[in-house]
Amino acid sequence: MLKEQKDLIQKFVLCVDVAVVGASFLIALLLRDYLDLSFEPEMPSFTEYLPTLLLVISLWVIMLWSFGVYESMRGKRFTRLFWSLLEASLAAMLAFSAVAFLLNVEFLSRTFIITFFATAVSLLTIEKWCALTLLRYVRRKGLNFRVVLIVGSGPRALKFARMIESHGEWGIRVLGHIDEPEMMGRVVGNSRVIGTFDDMARILDENVVDEVVFVMPRRWLDRLDGYVRVCEKVGVNATIAFDLFDTAIAKPVIREVDGWPLITLDSTPHDFIYLSLKRVLDFAGALFGLIVLAPLFFLTALAIKATSRGPVFFKQVRCGVNGRTFKILKFRTMVVDAEKRLAELKRLNELEGPVFKIRNDPRITPIGRFLRKTSLDELPQLINVVKGDMSLVGPRPPIPAEVERYERWQRRRLSMRPGITCIHEVVARNDKDFNNWMKLDLEYIDNWAFGLDFKILTRTVLAVIKGTGC
Repeated sequence: MLKEQKDLIQKFVLCVDVAVVGASFLIALLLRDYLDLSFEPEMPSFTEYLPTLLLVISLWVIMLWSFGVYESMRGKRFTRLFWSLLEASLAAMLAFSAVAFLLNVEFLSRTFIITFFATAVSLLTIEKWCALTLLRYVRRKGLNFRVVLIVGSGPRALKFARMIESHGEWGIRVLGHIDEPEMMGRVVGNSRVIGTFDDMARILDENVVDEVVFVMPRRWLDRLDGYVRVCEKVGVNATIAFDLFDTAIAKPVIREVDGWPLITLDSTPHDFIYLSLKRVLDFAGALFGLIVLAPLFFLTALAIKATSRGPVFFKQVRCGVNGRTFKILKFRTMVVDAEKRLAELKRLNELEGPVFKIRNDPRITPIGRFLRKTSLDELPQLINVVKGDMSLVGPRPPIPAEVERYERWQRRRLSMRPGITCIHEVVARNDKDFNNWMKLDLEYIDNWAFGLDFKILTRTVLAVIKGTGC
């Protein structure tokens, strides 16, 4: 029920945003036509720019969602909302410009893009300001509230009640709590225990109750059937809190398989739509990169062949999602017998944990040192991304020998598709503490969003330009 309330508001706001972005696109086209600049391409018909309009709306909504614009507005300052909106709009505009360049959309120009961006940000800002003002007005008037009765008064029930009280924009009021007779009158948050389990039917008969939420201890589950039947008889919705297991990371996901209701405790990002979209963007971005960087690939291959003996590419077995192995591709930066010479260099390892790295590795070739410093040796992994072995952003793929030495908590970094770049590559690249790397990777998994991927990619590009690799 709470999720439905939140989803309803989010869907309404999303529809308004779609209309605003679409209107901004059309306004920018009309302004462009009105200005009648002679150097602009001729205006296309509506059917020609409709696919572009649908693309830009999709990108904008994805970025607004990723940058937290659709999170609860309660207690959120307008300035904070504005900056999130501005960052999301800038990211969407950059992504749209890149796709438009790739698809060679002829009617787009700098004039149109600047006009569109300014119009969209202005209209979205006005819309969000109006939404915040309206929500505050509605809360002050106490309109459109649903009433819930909470079964239970323990710590979980108190936490649940406080969560409702902190989200006034959901429009939910707690009538009171039901518990054992000895708990009668006990204060729980801003409400109190108003009856026992035997009083449930009477309370539902005598009061306006839209929903009964069961936040009960596990030991009471055998009673649940009878209480749900009471709700069923009077036509009141019954909702059961399924936080029955004290997990620090895993989140319960309810699904159905051939009529069997199942609860999955998922410790990784599980939104199928967004993960699928991430894969689509990975594929498109990697393919685009391979096409644009083809001349650089050719020149790098020539430099490697001209300066050292051996193949252009280096292949190595790495661990992907949940430990699945695949062969990673890199431009070769070491002599051909580098793997055989590893044992004699182990004592010089500068990192803690199961990984190996030394600053002046004697196995690295002169051209290899340049490739590593500029991170150009990683570019062939775009092929791995196209194949589906890797993502553009994600925890770096380890070799199986390293995984065998992982502590149990460190294995969770294998729960997400590995990436060409990752959070510790841009935040703590020179940190020698392996455990810090792992913690950053797990933090990325727990907080994954498109906005985070975009920030990591941006900082990676800056690192490549500055040549801060190793």
